[in-house]
Amino acid sequence: MNDRIYYSRDAESQAMRERNTAILAFLVIGMAIGTALALLFAPRSGEKTRAELSGVLDHGFDEGRKASGDAIERLEKDFADLRKRIESR
Repeated sequence: MNDRIYYSRDAESQAMRERNTAILAFLVIGMAIGTALALLFAPRSGEKTRAELSGVLDHGFDEGRKASGDAIERLEKDFADLRKRIESR
């Protein structure tokens, strides 16, 4: 990946930190530019977008709660059955 020759581990680790910092900085800058462009060219007002996003998130959370509740009930039943089988042995 990197064909550079470093004369110490410290120099190599410092170069790696600088590279990672630059990558992170460009990523944050790119995200900021993307966010600004998305808001600039959004087809709806912010209030409508927030309301729709809130509705989608609420629906997702409700579905997640329902699914996790069903899974917990099933696990409690399976655990009770397993406990009975272990006690019978």
